[in-house]
Amino acid sequence: MQFHSDPAPQPKGDDSTVPAAAHQSIIRAVAFVVRCSSAATCAYVADIKIGLPHAVWAAISALIVSQERLDDTTTSLAGRIAGTVIGAFIAVAVSLAGARLTTSVALQIAVAVAVCATIARERPPLRVCMWTAPIVLLTTQSGVPIPISAAYRASEVILGAVIGGGFHWSTEVLVRRLSRL
Repeated sequence: MQFHSDPAPQPKGDDSTVPAAAHQSIIRAVAFVVRCSSAATCAYVADIKIGLPHAVWAAISALIVSQERLDDTTTSLAGRIAGTVIGAFIAVAVSLAGARLTTSVALQIAVAVAVCATIARERPPLRVCMWTAPIVLLTTQSGVPIPISAAYRASEVILGAVIGGGFHWSTEVLVRRLSRL
């Protein structure tokens, strides 16, 4: 089910109340603030409860995925998830190859970002892969295998994105109901 963020129709003939467009604008402004704050907080708490190591990525992802219109958030969510998975896989592949060839992390970042940029150039919604790969490469802790670290980062980002998208959908339902009042 998708909702469009079109303004609610204005009631006619009632000059004693706040105009419907202003009423909806106020509702949407409050909903945006509550949605962003709640999504970031919920993503952070969920990440901590699950036991993932870097809750910052869940909180940030919950905010990044959220756009002005629900349709745009849905598109952003799909690109964020796909791009994150692609970036994580590329980071793992480059890191494993780099370990065999004893290359520096800087060279691994250069190669991973080059591969990701090639993908993002053709598919802009996947551009998140360009920063996912270096994040995975740079946040891997000593003694943690790169595939595990990549799974952690992808899980944190996807968790936050899904929570951010869920909050947008929920607030859109609420805004539509309140706009009818």
